[in-house]
Amino acid sequence: MTYDENVFKEKANRKARKIWIVFAVLLSANYGSDASGGLYPTTSYLIFLALCWLPLIFGEVLLRVKGWATELYRYDLVIGYGIFYTFVICTTASPIAFTYILPVTSLLVLYKNRKFMIGCGIANALIIVGAAVYRYMLGFNSASDMKNYQLQLSCIILCYICYVMSIRHLNESDGAMTDSIRADLHRVVTTVEQVKSSSNIILDGITVVRELASENKHGSDIVMLGMNELTDNNNMLQDRTTSSTQMTSDIRAQVENVVALIGEMVTLVEKTQSHSGVSAEDLKSLVNTAATMSQLSTELENVLENFRQEFEMVKQETGTIEKITNQTNLLALNASIEAARAGEAGRGFAVVAEQIRTLSTETHASSEQIRDALSRLDATSAKMTSSIEETLQLIQITLEKVTQTGDNVNQIASDSVQLGNHIQVVDNAIKEVESSNTQLVSNMEQVSNIVDTITTCITHSSRTSERMLSKYQETADNINTIEDVMENMMCDLGIGGFMGIEDVKPGMKIDLQLTEQDDTEYLGELIQQIPEGLMVSCQKKLTINGSASCMLQITAGNILYCWDKATISPAPESGEHAFKITITTRPRINNRRKYPRMDLNNTCTIKFKNSDTEYAATMENISANGFAFLATDKIFTQSKNAEIFITIHDFALPNHNELEGRIIRCSDDNGLYIVGCQMPEDNFYILEYVENNLNK
Repeated sequence: MTYDENVFKEKANRKARKIWIVFAVLLSANYGSDASGGLYPTTSYLIFLALCWLPLIFGEVLLRVKGWATELYRYDLVIGYGIFYTFVICTTASPIAFTYILPVTSLLVLYKNRKFMIGCGIANALIIVGAAVYRYMLGFNSASDMKNYQLQLSCIILCYICYVMSIRHLNESDGAMTDSIRADLHRVVTTVEQVKSSSNIILDGITVVRELASENKHGSDIVMLGMNELTDNNNMLQDRTTSSTQMTSDIRAQVENVVALIGEMVTLVEKTQSHSGVSAEDLKSLVNTAATMSQLSTELENVLENFRQEFEMVKQETGTIEKITNQTNLLALNASIEAARAGEAGRGFAVVAEQIRTLSTETHASSEQIRDALSRLDATSAKMTSSIEETLQLIQITLEKVTQTGDNVNQIASDSVQLGNHIQVVDNAIKEVESSNTQLVSNMEQVSNIVDTITTCITHSSRTSERMLSKYQETADNINTIEDVMENMMCDLGIGGFMGIEDVKPGMKIDLQLTEQDDTEYLGELIQQIPEGLMVSCQKKLTINGSASCMLQITAGNILYCWDKATISPAPESGEHAFKITITTRPRINNRRKYPRMDLNNTCTIKFKNSDTEYAATMENISANGFAFLATDKIFTQSKNAEIFITIHDFALPNHNELEGRIIRCSDDNGLYIVGCQMPEDNFYILEYVENNLNK
């Protein structure tokens, strides 16, 4: 059973209350019977009842107002019952009335307070002395009365001496037992602290081993997938190699055909070369012929020019004939006129003139026909001249083309010679390829054998990886079992009372929820411990009027301290966002949950706490409560338990790319350091991000 001083104070008050009520009932009944017998007046009995029950009623009110564990109740008992006791021994004639105090004084031993009991004894002795003086003044002064007074005082003093000695003995016994328990408890607490420290170290180690096992399993999965894929690829490679062997054989046959064809091509090219030589000679003859045609055309042009000159001369002569014809007509006309004048004598002359005129007319007509013929001849000559000129131009163009063709034919002849040389080179190269292909067929057969060997090795490696995976799985199961045992042990230690508010330190992360606001979380950190509980600060604005009930969680390494019932109130004297949390119970201990990890290869920047030096690194993986990165700086090998800040570049969650962590492991991979870190609090945004990506 857990010791709680208030519980025992409450029990003492309840027991004292019960005895007081019973004693008050007995005294009231006894005093009432005496009053009814006429020993005491009614007024005295009423005063008796008032002095007996009013302090008891006041004590009932005090217990309900101040609580059942209040220390004021014993003072109410002593003072109230003392006044009642004084009245009783002063008004009763019974010589044993002084003993009415003894049940109550024996009840005061429950409180085990020596000084309080001494004070009560002094007050009781004074009451006895005062009552004796009062009765002495009333006439009770006989020798028997004096002996009674002495006996009463001696008995009361002796009782209180016994009470005080009993309380002292009880206190000494309790002190010795407490010292012994305290020594044993110190050893137990020391052992528990060592167990707690060892448990945290074991949990850290388990976390590291679990992470390594998870990473190795992940790597083995990747290796196994790669092996399976490589096996499939090797099977494909073997098939393709076999196919390539067949194709190479086909290529070899085709190359042999190509070689034969190329031999024929060489023969054809040689024939083409000889034909090209003949064509070149023919073209030379054509060029000479074209030159001759050019000369003939020039001579024809000269002839036509002479024809044109002669034709002009004919035209001139025709003009002369026309003039003669005109003159003949004129002479004939004149002859006709003169014949007319001569009359009969000139009739013969008139006949001659008529014949001349007729001849002139015919000459004129012939001249016109000649002129028309000459005109047509002139037109024909012009057309012939134009045609001849066009022919000459075509001949000139033909000559140029023929000349160019001759050059091209010469070039073709030259290219044909060079082509023959190149084809000969190709012929030699193809013959070499034929030899290489023969060797390739042999090499491919060797490759096929090697691939068979590789496939066998890969199959063996795949089986080995599967066995490794089963071992990793068994290791992971054992680690989970150990972790569950450690978690149960930690929880048992917490339930046993060895873990509590004393374990939380300033700077630890907190998570609280108001009882009336179940869906709202307020994150912050612990400022300090105070006698009433804790002083914390919240990141989010929290408005509380007076005080409110809340649930509190504090992250301490791998452990969550959970208080389901606590009271929170503002603490403006410690800051705007500061709050005081009153805790009256032990915490419930939970192990932090294990979260899935996701590979990440973003670049990042690392800074140690209280340092401005930055170190470049690359992310390895991330989870909701931890991460790992790759670095080349040797400082990380000597930084276990160091606090760091990391900034992840180009992270998918830009509002959560700056994280805080504590280094729990560092592995050396030939100068590349794999550093694992644990975050001080869980990040459920990263948890959701990782789960979504893993589900995809």
